[in-house]
Amino acid sequence: MAEISKEFKIVLIVNAIVALGYGIMYVFLPDTVYSLNDAPYFDPHFWRLFGGALTATGIATLLGIIKGDWDNIKLLVQFAIIFLIILALISVTSPLYITRSTTNLLFHWLDTIVIIILSVIDIFFYLREEKK
Repeated sequence: MAEISKEFKIVLIVNAIVALGYGIMYVFLPDTVYSLNDAPYFDPHFWRLFGGALTATGIATLLGIIKGDWDNIKLLVQFAIIFLIILALISVTSPLYITRSTTNLLFHWLDTIVIIILSVIDIFFYLREEKK
């Protein structure tokens, strides 16, 4: 069984922190997030559902870090990369079909940039870990 490299553990910790940060905000503070980012639509159920998915991903990532074994976490990392790529595609195309305020566009593109950066970093370190 291959041990996860120290650099990849750091990447996973960053992913977990971001997932848990956004997840907790969307699960416990959807009204606050909605009012801060001036979102065009608000459905607390779906906001909390998305927050739950992010929280579950963050917790699973932390459990993978604790296990520390590449064979055990490889599928989770693949899922996370696919999840981030789909989120990035939806985020990049959503301004085409959703009218947004300036405030919401700022928050939207900030979130999109975070998603894209995490995707690129995750793919890079995933491929590097696969070579070992």
